[in-house]
Amino acid sequence: MMLCKQKLQLSFIRSYWHQADTSWCYPSYRRPYNWLIHTLSGRGSVLLGNETIELLPNTLVVLPLNQLCHYRCEEPMKFGACAFTLELASGLDVFELYQPPIKPFLQRDTQPIGDIIKAGSSDLDYFSAIASMYQLLAPIINTSIAKGTINTDYDKIEKVLNHIENNLSVDITIPQLAMVYGCSVAHFSRWFNRVMNISPKKYINQKRMELACKKLLFSTDNIETIAYQCGFEDPLYFSKSFKKIIGSNPSSYRKTKVFDLPDTKILP
Repeated sequence: MMLCKQKLQLSFIRSYWHQADTSWCYPSYRRPYNWLIHTLSGRGSVLLGNETIELLPNTLVVLPLNQLCHYRCEEPMKFGACAFTLELASGLDVFELYQPPIKPFLQRDTQPIGDIIKAGSSDLDYFSAIASMYQLLAPIINTSIAKGTINTDYDKIEKVLNHIENNLSVDITIPQLAMVYGCSVAHFSRWFNRVMNISPKKYINQKRMELACKKLLFSTDNIETIAYQCGFEDPLYFSKSFKKIIGSNPSSYRKTKVFDLPDTKILP
């Protein structure tokens, strides 16, 4: 799959300059968006799963979405950061298809991250921010590692992924998906598992939880409403499933926005 032939949607969620001392420490939780961090001075690190990513002076890293990550500052730091998504029409984020490099990229020029942080100031600043974002992401994506075989099979599976993305609020069955693809249920399940490295049922649940995370952070809907919007008829079962997959209950997860999204109203 060539990204240049895909319709990509870049969304800025939040960007800012930050100075941190050694008391800076974020809790570990799953975020439904990527982080781009340009460290200007100081040192820190991010524990991403089983990997440690260094935050070094004049370097750039991308932390992919939906992975547990824990930040810490080892030497007083100044950095620019941007939370963003880069989605294909199927609803998949580019960094669900590609694993960005663990090693930080050398980036001395601070103008691109500065442009990104000014994105909301005017239309001109917004378009400058888009150009700067792609400028910073291009070498990172170019050296990222493709996950599984989805890159070679994406054209075949895109219709199935679109169907899932557009029907997360209603019941989705494996026979329905097999019909969309045009094969038997048994063959479809094996093929989907090989391409996506996850079973169809688990993928559907995963996408529902990602949608729930976004709604908990970015909407004012109550948890019962969000449960229905994500295809759950029983809010209690939704809460149990959410905690099992995400690691915290919906109410606690909603309160984590104070760390990444302090300008967003926290609901009780």
